[in-house]
Amino acid sequence: MEEIIIRIENAALKLGKFSIKPAIINIPKGYIVGIQGDNGAGKSTILRMLLGMYDKMQGNIYIDGNDVVKNRTQIKNITGVVSQERTFFMEEDAYENERLYAPFYKNWNSDEYRKMLKNLNINSGRSLGNLSTGEMLKYQLAFAAAYRPQVLLLDEPTANLDPVFRDDFLKILQEFVAEYDMTILMATHLDEDISKIADYIMDVEDGRYSLSECI
Repeated sequence: MEEIIIRIENAALKLGKFSIKPAIINIPKGYIVGIQGDNGAGKSTILRMLLGMYDKMQGNIYIDGNDVVKNRTQIKNITGVVSQERTFFMEEDAYENERLYAPFYKNWNSDEYRKMLKNLNINSGRSLGNLSTGEMLKYQLAFAAAYRPQVLLLDEPTANLDPVFRDDFLKILQEFVAEYDMTILMATHLDEDISKIADYIMDVEDGRYSLSECI
């Protein structure tokens, strides 16, 4: 029997006039889940629910047995986030960001971090603010590799990027699953990206969400 890494037990949320409806979903470990839906359907909200960001969320979400709302410190150590939002110390380089962030991650591996910076061709001596959008996405993968989260959440990572880079980035995600045994959830409105790499699809429409296996 496959190990279940994410359990969603009737998790629901009301945000003003918009709401995420309750659902029961089990996601097995070591697969890529594509979260698809139109803009405004609730994809990003579901990712934030998985991070335990809503105290008023109804129901429960567990990642590796940890309640995402009640165990936020542990959730931070076992989940990673990749998006086009720039949340690091952008005026500093990769090494200074490591110095500032590493103490907050109990499994931080400096050797792995530096290896991935090299493998992904990231100029570690430049400030993060001077990296291109594509380079910054790869940097976030190197950062995640340093503490090996069990679950990696990606929010529209390839939007507005050229097809060649997108294909390269998707291949890197597949390599991450194979090398680190991660589970990846990627929210995107680009159906072609999902069709290339997803093992499962989470359909989101007007706050309703369901999971199906790709055939």
